[in-house]
Amino acid sequence: MLGSVDWDDSLVQRYGQVGQLHCSYPTAVDFSDRIAPLDLLRALRESRRAGRSLSIAIHQPDGAELKPGEATAYQLRLEREIEQLGCHVGPMQQVEQLRLSAGTLGIEALRRLVTLLKTRFSFADPCAGSFTAEVELAHVDWPLIGALHELGFNQLSVAVPDLRADDGATVEYFRSSARIRAVIEAAHALHYRSVNLDLGYGRSWQTPASFARKLASIIELAPDQVTMFDYRDVTSGASPGGARLGLASVADTLAMYRHGVEQLNAAGYRYIGLGKFVLPHDDLAMAQEIGALHHDVLGYTPHGDCDHLGLGVGAISRIGGLFCQNASTVQTYQQALDQGQLPSSCGLHASHVDPLHSRLIERLLCTFELDFDALSLQSGVDVRQHYAQHWATLRQLHIDGVIVLGENGLAIPPQARLLVAAVCEAFNRPSAMATGNSVGHGWLR
Repeated sequence: MLGSVDWDDSLVQRYGQVGQLHCSYPTAVDFSDRIAPLDLLRALRESRRAGRSLSIAIHQPDGAELKPGEATAYQLRLEREIEQLGCHVGPMQQVEQLRLSAGTLGIEALRRLVTLLKTRFSFADPCAGSFTAEVELAHVDWPLIGALHELGFNQLSVAVPDLRADDGATVEYFRSSARIRAVIEAAHALHYRSVNLDLGYGRSWQTPASFARKLASIIELAPDQVTMFDYRDVTSGASPGGARLGLASVADTLAMYRHGVEQLNAAGYRYIGLGKFVLPHDDLAMAQEIGALHHDVLGYTPHGDCDHLGLGVGAISRIGGLFCQNASTVQTYQQALDQGQLPSSCGLHASHVDPLHSRLIERLLCTFELDFDALSLQSGVDVRQHYAQHWATLRQLHIDGVIVLGENGLAIPPQARLLVAAVCEAFNRPSAMATGNSVGHGWLR
């Protein structure tokens, strides 16, 4: 049954986590082509002619990237990018999905930004669209949640950090369930369709006991979605032990992860994949149930047929088969726009993207199974022949119980669905799991 997941300690110990945040295809590390602004504009022209719907994501830079007083200047450049791209979108191309990172923006700045978006793009009715505001627990309150709802947002995603006092706030402030409760109650009172909480585990100042208390308080509030992530996945340059970067021990991290999986499962949450748990009524659960779930630039989505525009520093766009990433530093991003150019930097041309591999990875991430004949028919490429050198690895995964491999396809059983990234990696690198000892990332490094 889709949505079910079981914990198998031996499998998790053996295969660990293989870069869950980066196992889709392609990812930014694959972007080896130079993408000029003209390449992006040509792709937008084809999208406009085809009348494809749109998805938009607005990126805000990390606070450390902006010097004091630079936030306003960045917003002006962001507005300039919106205006430039909006000119190349057709009036019949509706925006079905919007994800806006609010960062530290105030209500008036958000109103100005959303008003500009609505003048340059045509938005679908809120009943049909998914419009998500990403907010930080330290910068969100009732007035902000109310203002975002008035602006048309129907989904809320809240980062729930676990910080030490020397990171700028007290531990009690960030662990306070009262503050999380206030945010969720405000969203429910205003009839947001879905509320997601991002919950990280594996910091050195977290313990299995403190994480259990925090998780219990979150489950009691019944957010529609909970996204669990390992801080090892988002912390670069970790030392082998992780201590210098504030990472918990392997044993404690594994204990937190297991507790989270088991408690969310017991509370009735369905496992979508890659750390995403949702209640049965959520849009993602229903999309997965009817085979309409997709995984794209923004992660899991029921709007997989849209072309995607990423706006802001480092943002990624996918227009047709073209992938394009904006300049990754604020200075380079702003300089391009000051010169009247789009800030496109790198990516992949459609000719360098393997459509079969893209479909295969997406099906694994969304359905935990593959139908080889269906994939071959869709792509015009024989799956068995294309991945012939991967069969030894796949047979080993079958022997170990990670997959059930047959002549016509494969399925990932509930006890191995936490390891879907490892199965994806087996298709990326034929020898990755041949011995079961080299998983690349995770606790067994």
